Amino acid sequence: MNEQQDDVMREEKGHLNKIQEVIRAQLQDIDSSLDKNREEIIKQKRYLWENIYELALGEIASNRGIISEDYDSYEFRWKQKRLLLKLQDNPYFGRVDFVYDGESEQEVLYIGLGGLREKNGVEILIYDWRAPISSMYYDFDIGNAYYEAPMGRVSGEIIQKRQIKIRKGNLEYVLNSDFKVDDEILQRELSGNGSTKMRNIVATIQKEQNSIVRNQTSSIMLVQGVAGSGKTSIALHRIAFLLYQNRKNLHSSEILIISPNNIFADYISNVLPELGEQNISEVGFDEIARHEMDGICRFETKYVQMEYIIGCRSEEDERLQRIRFKGSLVFLKELQEYVKRLEDSLITFSSFTFKNYTMEEEKIRSLYQETFSMEPIFGRLDKIGDRIADLYESNYNAAVSVLSRKEIKQSLYGMARTQDIVRLYREFIESLKKHYSVMENDFISEKFLLYEDIFPVVLLKRMVFGDHKSQFDRIKHVVVDEMQEYSMIQYAILHILFKCNMTILGDINQVVDKGNEAVPDNIQEVFGQKVTTIKMMKSYRSTYEISEFCRGLCGLKEAEIFERHGKPPVFEEYKAYDDMIVGIQNRMEHVKLSEITTMAVICKTSASAKKMYDAFDEEHKRCCYLMNEEDADFHEGIIITNSYLVKGLEFDWVIVPEVTAQEYFSERDRQILYIACTRALHELDILYFGDKSTFIDK
Repeated sequence: MNEQQDDVMREEKGHLNKIQEVIRAQLQDIDSSLDKNREEIIKQKRYLWENIYELALGEIASNRGIISEDYDSYEFRWKQKRLLLKLQDNPYFGRVDFVYDGESEQEVLYIGLGGLREKNGVEILIYDWRAPISSMYYDFDIGNAYYEAPMGRVSGEIIQKRQIKIRKGNLEYVLNSDFKVDDEILQRELSGNGSTKMRNIVATIQKEQNSIVRNQTSSIMLVQGVAGSGKTSIALHRIAFLLYQNRKNLHSSEILIISPNNIFADYISNVLPELGEQNISEVGFDEIARHEMDGICRFETKYVQMEYIIGCRSEEDERLQRIRFKGSLVFLKELQEYVKRLEDSLITFSSFTFKNYTMEEEKIRSLYQETFSMEPIFGRLDKIGDRIADLYESNYNAAVSVLSRKEIKQSLYGMARTQDIVRLYREFIESLKKHYSVMENDFISEKFLLYEDIFPVVLLKRMVFGDHKSQFDRIKHVVVDEMQEYSMIQYAILHILFKCNMTILGDINQVVDKGNEAVPDNIQEVFGQKVTTIKMMKSYRSTYEISEFCRGLCGLKEAEIFERHGKPPVFEEYKAYDDMIVGIQNRMEHVKLSEITTMAVICKTSASAKKMYDAFDEEHKRCCYLMNEEDADFHEGIIITNSYLVKGLEFDWVIVPEVTAQEYFSERDRQILYIACTRALHELDILYFGDKSTFIDK
């Protein structure tokens, strides 16, 4: 460390000490305030309890109001305390010295996870990373810079920029911008071991990522990012930013993430709390289907369908072809056309009488075809039922009860030749058999639906019956992760369920079956509005050597790789399956003696993962975990799992076993291998016996 760097460290240590003194003083004040607040709440509740029978109703209400306000105050102070405790460990990570246009004196800005002011509340000691002024830290190097404030653009010049690493209150290092901060800091951060939870990346957000985080103009943003580009992490930081910017109009309970599985949801659960926000709700499409189809019929899960697709050995497989067709834009348009035909064919009109009031057939037909033509089919009948009830009340000056209104609507439903949504779907499938050979042998059971049929039925139900009571009415922003795994039908359902802004992210290169059409142009057509598409082509997760292998695996020429060097992938041959098991167990022994946090043995299917786990001896079974679709938690240490469940996850060391010519031979297998290999942070071992797959024949 040279003399200049010594001076920088002394300067920053001195500043850190001052900040920590402020934090300690504020923590003492808050603790004192919390104690008084707690005592006051106890006092008020005791007074109310002891005098409840003597107090007037107005006094009781007043006391309860005071207690409620005291609770709110207590909760607010606790939130302040939690932030201060975080800042005590790591108060800031960046510094920008900025001179405003027209001024000569520079202002020193420290950027951290949360904001901190002097006790007087005027002087800002640390700026929240989401504040407008903090954007300069991510977007500009030394020289001219600006930020967008609520009152307009503020311009000036960055004189100095520093990256600062503080851990548990101790200053570890300071880097000036002329050290090429981004690369050096990223090298340090990415070289560390993985975690059992996704971590925040506020200190290393890149310029192109920052533009996504702070975008407030796009109603639907679609992020196509290569594996390891930080898509999910950036989406979560975007949520934290939107919550910060829209405190009065947006609450964490009004944001929803569509998650691929429960394990992934657990894996990302730390990010928002680390950023000072409450976690948001998450839901999977299977859960949406269960809600929509409650009481109608049972259905296959996505996991079971994926096992079928992954294990399918022929591209000519009839079901595989139907899965692809039923997920296509063509199939969606056919279903929409079928509903249009149902508008004319499902209802047989007749006059309707409620007590002394009769609405003639022609009037009902007119209301259905003209007045309420924008409603779903049964939604129109609901509106007609309310119109009949309203006219009765007007003509006879008598109220119609809620129950009677419901009975009127149910009677009007009788004009439909059927209310059975599965029967209507079967009718639709039969109509397709005349035009599409892929559908010739399709059979739809009344009691159990395959996964490729459940969402067409859900969409048909929505288009025919509408939605009387949506569980998602309060949602104002939706994050859709792993976009490439959803069908056009599922996107049409999202369009119906959510009339709000969306952030959609994924990687079309990580789709298990390339027959899926979830590409930006098709998604935009489904939503029928402008979709802002942003590409993230730089991968940060794996070492350069692993990323280079993965890029070549799928021919991703345009993908960029962050140059963090490490071990090249290992390709190891064994004589037989049992020998390979011994090789994996030896690697597990190495993990026990190392600092590696996470290792994953990623098999092709859940069946092959179970077979491998069963093949381990008892000692090695005890030191690993077989992760399957029923799990809701992401486990640390060594896990054995399948290629579908690891979407979005990452591990220090990844082992992909059985990469043989018999197991990995089709283009779909190439995709599966790519997904598995791109989970590796530092080490990747590819194991085989017998004839190795041509995908690794290098």
